[in-house]
Amino acid sequence: MLDNKIDLFADNSQFGHFRIVSKIGAGGMGEVFLAEDTRLERKVALKILPDRFLGNSESLSRFKQEAKSASALNHPNIITVHEIGESEGVNYIATEYIDGVTLRDRMKERLTFDETLSIVVQTAEALSAAHAAGIVHRDIKPENIMIRPDGYVKVLDFGLAKLTENKNQQADTEDATRKLVKTNPGVVIGTVNYMSPEQARGKPIDPRSDVFSFGIVLYEMLTGKVPFVGETMTDVLAAIINSEPLPLAAAEPHLPKELQRIVSKTLKKKREQRYQSTRDLLNDLKELRDELHLESRLEQTAAPNKADSAATSSPQYSTNSSGSNIKDSLLLTEFENSTGEAIFDQTLKMALAFALDQSPFLDVFPQAKVRQTLGWMGLAPVERVTKELGQELCLRQGLKAFIAGTISSFGSIYVLTLEAVNARTGESLGREFEQATSREEVLNALSRAATGLREKLGESLNSIEQYGVPVEYITTSSLEALKFYTLGFEQTSAGKMFEAIPFYKRALEIDPEFSGVYMALAVFYSNTRQPKLATEMIAQAVKFFDTASENVKLRITYFNYAFMTGEVEKMIETLELWRKTYPLQIGPLGNLSDCYERIGQSERAIGVAREGLRFDVDESTLYSNLAESLLSLDRYEEAKETCGQAFEKKLDSPFFTDSYISRLLSKTTWRRWLNI
Repeated sequence: MLDNKIDLFADNSQFGHFRIVSKIGAGGMGEVFLAEDTRLERKVALKILPDRFLGNSESLSRFKQEAKSASALNHPNIITVHEIGESEGVNYIATEYIDGVTLRDRMKERLTFDETLSIVVQTAEALSAAHAAGIVHRDIKPENIMIRPDGYVKVLDFGLAKLTENKNQQADTEDATRKLVKTNPGVVIGTVNYMSPEQARGKPIDPRSDVFSFGIVLYEMLTGKVPFVGETMTDVLAAIINSEPLPLAAAEPHLPKELQRIVSKTLKKKREQRYQSTRDLLNDLKELRDELHLESRLEQTAAPNKADSAATSSPQYSTNSSGSNIKDSLLLTEFENSTGEAIFDQTLKMALAFALDQSPFLDVFPQAKVRQTLGWMGLAPVERVTKELGQELCLRQGLKAFIAGTISSFGSIYVLTLEAVNARTGESLGREFEQATSREEVLNALSRAATGLREKLGESLNSIEQYGVPVEYITTSSLEALKFYTLGFEQTSAGKMFEAIPFYKRALEIDPEFSGVYMALAVFYSNTRQPKLATEMIAQAVKFFDTASENVKLRITYFNYAFMTGEVEKMIETLELWRKTYPLQIGPLGNLSDCYERIGQSERAIGVAREGLRFDVDESTLYSNLAESLLSLDRYEEAKETCGQAFEKKLDSPFFTDSYISRLLSKTTWRRWLNI
């Protein structure tokens, strides 16, 4: 067969059951044509292996490996393989035809920041799916990422892919790579500028190699330059192995710090310091994207400001009037109830809090802090937070948005609305309407409305699906039981824990399967040194683990270890997962700092406590934990400063009082030294 047989594939020629339309170009190890599958009447991309490779067993093997690897994957961001075959002695792969451009071509024009985030998130989705199937791509580069006109991304060319579980294919040795470099300049396993250090050295490959290559692509998209360069291929390989790239902060200082951290982590030379899975990388990218989308929505509805419009800066943590850094917290105002049914006054706001508490993307401003802020405003802590008062409260606390709700009735039909409002301008960020055909269906309708609002605020559908349990499953289907739980919760928020117990117990009488009540009682009994009762409550809560939300599951798991087994290492493992899954929640940080102190890791305890105080400088538990850990390390000046800050703030909490500090310091000499 002649090596130029490929030239016989002229326009409108027939090849098997394919009609050649035109040549597209080269792809991986083959020539690529746009063709029509005459049997199924659809466009396909037809990749054909040239004749000159038929006698090369390695090339033929790689061609077939691409087909097998790609056909094993089924993901919307990975090119779909329709058919693998041979006709007239010619090997081919027929895949879906993608009408679009490569990322390389797309980068010839300036990418917007939103486009960049969209492309990298979709690419990470594809790699995560491939890695989950045991396949490493090994040639991630802009030429292998296609972008359709609608912005949809497809990852191409698994010609270098390797099934990670197939040990017989792990033949990438350092000697083999050196041989390729010497005998075939420019032809190595992968594309030189996008190799990982282990790939450049011919070492065994795992998914973390794709993470490094992905990081190079991301760096290039953000800066316009690849991070590792050299005059020759050998120079490039040496740079990848030994040199650090120009930090993203220096190249593009305006980019969000979180994105700079993500890029830096993908490009660590030692693979154990990189992301250990593409799933972890994907989660961080999604969280960044979702936070920036909400920030953008808030800014779009903000009042025009000449100074602001002239500046372009990345989103920062908001700082409230008391210096507290509350990241994208939402205030919940009271529902406007025109039904005449008082039961909705006590329950709907609580049910909405449960619904939104599932989201890793949103954070609800704590009720205890609402009471505290009302006190600063000269109002009663039990003052009803209307929409108007909620807006003022947000401005005082530096909160960017609040959610207002209404419920009305028309005969037997109940109509609910939820609206997220920009606290600075009063403009709507999103609104949801739902109907219920009976009182019993109101909680379900509220759950649907909350889900819709989460999407309008920028949370991804994947996140909503993963963290979206109906409210009646994670609380109760009984409005009356929820009413008594709410009354108990109000007492707890006011620091009246003993007064809350009758309400909690009444809620359980109405609905013995209300797991949230068992959790509240477990905390109460633990705080009042009744470990046996606390253990009994957790044992009851565990029974309803399967129907709980992810957030509640983590709480149950942690309390199960804390109250029932006492396994501190398991407690830490759960809290670290909780902290990662719900990065906006401060609760896990207080418990985590305490756990690290309990096992003698005071430095880590200090780090966690200070991380929490960067989110909220009014969290009293973190002050007490921080002071305790500082004292453990004999860092008395810092302990004195920490205690002084807490007392200066007059924090209203049973966890940071004069008597608590007295027990913490143990010796009256230290109390006198600290001037407490």
